[in-house]
Amino acid sequence: MHIALFTSNHLRHKYVAAQIAKHLPLRLIVTEEKSSAIEDTINYNSKDQQLLDDHFSSRARSEEHFFGAYNEFPSDVALVEKEFGTLNSQETLDLLETYQVDSILLFGTSIIKTLILDAYPGRIVNLHLGLSPYYKGSGTNFFPIVNNEFECLGATIHIATAKVDAGSILHQFRLDDFSENDSIHSLGNKVIEKAGALYPKVMAAYLSEEIEEVVQQEIENSKVFKIKDFTPRMLRKALLVLDNEGVKNYLGTRAKRITSKPIISNYHE
Repeated sequence: MHIALFTSNHLRHKYVAAQIAKHLPLRLIVTEEKSSAIEDTINYNSKDQQLLDDHFSSRARSEEHFFGAYNEFPSDVALVEKEFGTLNSQETLDLLETYQVDSILLFGTSIIKTLILDAYPGRIVNLHLGLSPYYKGSGTNFFPIVNNEFECLGATIHIATAKVDAGSILHQFRLDDFSENDSIHSLGNKVIEKAGALYPKVMAAYLSEEIEEVVQQEIENSKVFKIKDFTPRMLRKALLVLDNEGVKNYLGTRAKRITSKPIISNYHE
């Protein structure tokens, strides 16, 4: 069994790669540069630019705090670096063949297209930072804060399909480690920290047929977000929820709120 990881190149991606390499036969890492679109503030006024600059600076500091020990990818795994937008290519398929890859794990890449999906049917698994089907697409541990739905913070490990974040689910978890002083970034990084530890274990259980995939159900109020939906207005809404004791209020009603949004929990340590 030979596994490839498609990911990006920030500290959080290197952390997840390290966790996978500890538990699975990881043979190849293909890293894709992140799009800079979300950090482009040129079209905003100076006040909004400052808000966004502060947000991304805080994100970098928080990521350093959580994952600063992971400055490099695992040294014993082949590493190929690709520019943003070049992942879905014949060159990538040739790499997978060269390294005799059987299965592909995804975390933080651009959308995988049919060229690769068709070559590895049912053998590509995605770590989605968000709880599908409630939140899909981009920023899916940010927009639950905007909407004061802390019960939707978590991650979904699912089979990758052409339809974004819609594949059959292997396992989900909901964030349960909260502090009243949490920020947008600490909440997101707590999810990544737990997801990175669980991802290879869930995959190992799936490969050994200890768990089975569960078809993801469509729901009427599923929310799908794109990068363009992240705006200064949305950021202010999220900060206001936190400032108004959103976490404290959630913890006081947590039992009722998680019941209203069930998840698929297949893996148990």
